[in-house]
Amino acid sequence: MAARRELVEETGLDPAAVLDRSVLVDRDVQWNGKRHIGTEHFFVAQFADEQPSLVRTGLLPDEQANLDTHAWIAWSDLGSLPDPVEPPQLLTVLGTLVPDGSWCDGGSA
Repeated sequence: MAARRELVEETGLDPAAVLDRSVLVDRDVQWNGKRHIGTEHFFVAQFADEQPSLVRTGLLPDEQANLDTHAWIAWSDLGSLPDPVEPPQLLTVLGTLVPDGSWCDGGSA
């Protein structure tokens, strides 16, 4: 599955953490000065550690230039970020992928 390969290449995280289901999400986003319209598969991964360490060694040069930082954000804090979350319906996507996730019942992350 491409999602597992991308996870390893871009983060160094364990590809086995990606669940075997996805949600199709219609997208219309700007990235790198270009508009991208289409449907994407969204996956969820579940890790034993709440904030596993990432490695960037698998990033291509343009990815290293464009992906300047990361942060682990609790789902309950998504609305307080300075930039909009993509996709805007991320909590709905998560709820579809993991219906018993803490984001579905208002519990803590």
